[in-house]
Amino acid sequence: MLIAENPNPDGLWISAFDAGRIEIDGQAYEQAVCLKGDRIESLDLPGAEALDDNVFQAALAGAAAPPEIILVGCGERQVFLHPRITARLAAAGIGLETMNTAAACRTYMILRGEGRRVWAWLWP
Repeated sequence: MLIAENPNPDGLWISAFDAGRIEIDGQAYEQAVCLKGDRIESLDLPGAEALDDNVFQAALAGAAAPPEIILVGCGERQVFLHPRITARLAAAGIGLETMNTAAACRTYMILRGEGRRVWAWLWP
């Protein structure tokens, strides 16, 4: 089998992650951010536990192309969101996964590399 790299230059790329800091396309962020396609938005939420259905629905309302999956990087420890949020997004054909931020950054990069439409809410 022939394996060849097929880089996708579109969108945002996480170039580094350390506790308390995420580097996206060479720019360091020390606050929570939301990656939506080719946009970076600051989050005014204290942590992933503050996410509710309204946050996701508001983000999706203005989207030209909805994501296939939304990743939530909760910081050092994983936080589980209410199952109602997952169910509502699943009904719209969108997956939702929560994990620690290091895992979310790695997963984001893998999915972006595959050309998937992925959004991420990340707390450093």
